[in-house]
Amino acid sequence: MWIYLVVIFSIYFVGLLLLIIGWQRIGQSRKVSSVQPFVSVVVAARNEADTLPALLESLAKQHYDFTNFEVILIDDHSRDRTAEVIAKLMDKYPHLKIGTRQSHGIGKKQALTTAIEIARGEIILTTDADCQVPVNWIKDLIGSFNPGTHMVVGCVRIQADKTFFSKLQAMEFTSVIGIGLAMLGWKLPIMCNGASLAFIRQSFYEVNGYQGNFQIPSGDDEFLMRKILNKYPGSITAVSSFDSVVSTQPLTSIRDFFQQRLRWAGKWKVNDSLLAKGLAFFILLVQLAWLMMLLLFLFRALNY
Repeated sequence: MWIYLVVIFSIYFVGLLLLIIGWQRIGQSRKVSSVQPFVSVVVAARNEADTLPALLESLAKQHYDFTNFEVILIDDHSRDRTAEVIAKLMDKYPHLKIGTRQSHGIGKKQALTTAIEIARGEIILTTDADCQVPVNWIKDLIGSFNPGTHMVVGCVRIQADKTFFSKLQAMEFTSVIGIGLAMLGWKLPIMCNGASLAFIRQSFYEVNGYQGNFQIPSGDDEFLMRKILNKYPGSITAVSSFDSVVSTQPLTSIRDFFQQRLRWAGKWKVNDSLLAKGLAFFILLVQLAWLMMLLLFLFRALNY
């Protein structure tokens, strides 16, 4: 048992060191483009009447020429006032180019596909309807594109409140996003988040978009990332500035938390990344090691 613990934690600390180095490598010797091409921000919304106003308010404050981007909101068959709210937001922000349409199918991937079909931008940016984006979000994502770049992965965080449950989610989510960005520092993309993502529209069609993954509830971001990576190795990079962190809200119930995890777990059976699977398995071994240490401590305490 002790040999197992020593081996696991030795690998764990070496892995932490490699992640730190990977984090520091992000953005090194990279040029940041000042070009502002016309881009499309696409958002799939399902029963998001309460959260869309905050997202649109943050998009209306972007430090990016308003003539050079559009916002496309796709209603994924909402049962609340989402359609009504979208109409009011279009009137409230006349300086924004806002387009809207009902999704052609069911689910987020179908809604995003509908949005991309009518998008006019050469670069597509995705975020979620329950998010808020910082003022330099578009500028920093677009500025991170260089010749040969097909996808830019942004930063996302959970905006925790005073509850322990929200703080726990924020810590867990930060570790996931941090690992993904650090691995990008080693040019080994393993995960990303659709709440802050940018990719070349033409590349989306060249890899057939979300075809083959429509039946899986989650994973629109990661499946697309792997498709682009397979076709264009070395073409995925992290955002050049970590100041542009998209904020999302924590879940408020244990039930929603576990349902979200079940959706996330649903994509693993079709995950073809050996690196991602190996990392997930090693994390399981580390958790088992912590559990074993706790049991050893309790055993010694009871027999003291």
